[in-house]
Amino acid sequence: MGQREGRDGGVTRLQADDATVLGRGAALLGCGGGGRVDHMVSALRLALGDRTVPVVDLDDPGLVSVAAVGLVGSTTVLEEKMPSGHELPDALAAVERWTGVRADAVVAAQIGGVTGPAAALTAHASGLPLVDADLVGRAAPRIDQLSVFVGAMPSVTAAASTTSGLRIVVDAPDPHDLETVWREAVSHSGGWAAFAIGPLPVALLRERAVVGSVDRAMRIGRASDGARDAEHLAARIGGRVVAQGRVVDVGRGGDALAFVHSSMAIRDDRTGAVARVEAGSEYVHCLVDGLPVASTPSVITVVDARSLEPVATDRTRVGNELAVLVLPSAPWWWADPRRTERVAPRAYGVDADVVPEGIA
Repeated sequence: MGQREGRDGGVTRLQADDATVLGRGAALLGCGGGGRVDHMVSALRLALGDRTVPVVDLDDPGLVSVAAVGLVGSTTVLEEKMPSGHELPDALAAVERWTGVRADAVVAAQIGGVTGPAAALTAHASGLPLVDADLVGRAAPRIDQLSVFVGAMPSVTAAASTTSGLRIVVDAPDPHDLETVWREAVSHSGGWAAFAIGPLPVALLRERAVVGSVDRAMRIGRASDGARDAEHLAARIGGRVVAQGRVVDVGRGGDALAFVHSSMAIRDDRTGAVARVEAGSEYVHCLVDGLPVASTPSVITVVDARSLEPVATDRTRVGNELAVLVLPSAPWWWADPRRTERVAPRAYGVDADVVPEGIA
């Protein structure tokens, strides 16, 4: 394995050999959303070559301001209209020009899905270290769900860069305004965009970021390699299997909060129980024989029962043989009810209460 460990065993740099491992972990933390990681992983591996990206903690004395980067819009369009490689660095440069503040490092807006390796690629392209943290601990569909926006902020400055070369800089007193403006603009400008938020004071991130996210993705990616079956995979990555079997029903529709809504039923091969998984852009809530067993903010991820590859919410089909896994969420979300509420099922348009972690 190319990455080297230090700082209490955590990753201290990424090199080309680590791209696949990071991507594998990010895909599982994508919770069925966040976009496919394959192309971004390939781009990261190619860009790194024989070079490395330093990975630093938020308590690094060299950090003053950190920019959060990510992607907004349709991940389906992203697969069809691939990044040129300039969008994320352009967004970062735009927000630095507007604020007059240089970023000392880059942090992933969310570790789940394509944004995890994309943040590492942005750090490399900008000559900056990558922070071992993110603002969700998994994937989330909306910008206003990022952890930095839980609690008062004087304002937020952010820039988006579209595939057509359009750059949009927004100074917003409310993250909901940022979400609304960008979604509207992106829908008419290519379907997706790269964004950069900040640069944010490192003191704020120390209070509100989910720490250790890059290291967690790497550990999950390493542990998942060579898993024999779903139970073995769950044991190796610190989760549990709540259902495994054939899909017997799938329904899809629209949703104002999560943009899409789907519901999938699986008949468990082992017990005969019927598990139902509700999803927005990500898997959100799971019941077995009508009893809730898992919900956001826990990490609910679905894998193919044979290949153990993650399966996106929009790619489930009747007849698929799948396994539903649940991993613990970042403790940050449970520390305050206001935080939990931001990523509870109802925040994704699913009318259900939060299921505490550890419910069998």
